[in-house]
Amino acid sequence: MSKDNRTIEILQKNLDEDMAWRIRELSILKTKIPPQKGTEQDVLIRAGITTLYAHWEGFIKYAAECYLQFVSLRKLNYHELDYCFVALSSRKSINELIKTNKFKLQKEMIKNLLDNLENRAYIPYENIINTKSNLNFEVFTDICTILGIDDSDYQLKQKAIDEQLLTQRNKIAHGKYLTK
Repeated sequence: MSKDNRTIEILQKNLDEDMAWRIRELSILKTKIPPQKGTEQDVLIRAGITTLYAHWEGFIKYAAECYLQFVSLRKLNYHELDYCFVALSSRKSINELIKTNKFKLQKEMIKNLLDNLENRAYIPYENIINTKSNLNFEVFTDICTILGIDDSDYQLKQKAIDEQLLTQRNKIAHGKYLTK
């Protein structure tokens, strides 16, 4: 990610610009779809579905990375952060603890965390968001959790994401013909 999201205004501008080119591209593709049924319409609808999915996955990943960068560049101390960002900044230590049952290491990690609440947190933002090349609702909610976003507003969209967009995209990607 090349653009530094140091302020909320820069973050918003970067997200707006990214969303704008994606909408523009989808709008152009939509105008090319002929109203009459036939092979050309089928081909362009298939192209539209795969492009829509690519923009869905691409924007979610880009927006999440931009937001993580924004939070990281705010240079906050641990005690100023939401739990998700403390967990993210402690992820390496947590993963090491999972591999061991040694209480001494667990105690040291907790002590280190509590002793450093007044210190500046390092929040990684590169290579954190993984859409798994299959951005279904479960992966989307995992990303929301990483960012500290309540996903309850999106629960009603689960069927549209998984059954309409993702299933259709996967059928196309695996060479299946879409039936009406």
